[in-house]
Amino acid sequence: MHNPAPNPLLGANASSILEAQVFRARPDVISRTAWTPFTATRTGWTDVGAPTVTARYSQIRNVCYFQVQVVPGVTVATVAGTSYINLPLTAFGFTGDGSMMDLTTLVGIGNCVIDATNSRVYVPAQVATADTLTVGGWFEVGAN
Repeated sequence: MHNPAPNPLLGANASSILEAQVFRARPDVISRTAWTPFTATRTGWTDVGAPTVTARYSQIRNVCYFQVQVVPGVTVATVAGTSYINLPLTAFGFTGDGSMMDLTTLVGIGNCVIDATNSRVYVPAQVATADTLTVGGWFEVGAN
C-alpha cells in the first residue's frame, strides 16, 4: 500500500485537513482522545448479587462517546423506560444514540434512549440474566 508523503501544510500531528483545522483551533480538545473512567450510576436495575460495573468515556470536541459494562454478581434485569444510567458529562442538544448488547451471547438487546434534558441513557428491557451486558453510545455536550 502506498503511503503518501506527509503534507507540510497540515502539521506534524494532523492526518487530514479537517483534523489540521480542528487541531489548530483547539489542540487541547483534539488531543483528548484517551478514555477516561467514570462511575456509572445505575437506577432502576434489579441486581441479584453485587455486579461489577466498569465505565469509560471519551470527548472529542462536542461529542462524548461512552461505554458501560455490567458483569452480574448473579443476575441483572432492566425495565424499559425506567432503568437508566447517568451520563458522564452534561448532555446538550436534543439526543444522541446508544445500544445495549449481551456480550456473552453476542446478541444486540436493543436501542437506548439518550435523554439530554436530564443527562441519562435509558436502556431497553432485559429479563434477569447472568450474561455480561454493555451499553455504549454517544451524545452531544456543550460547546467548549
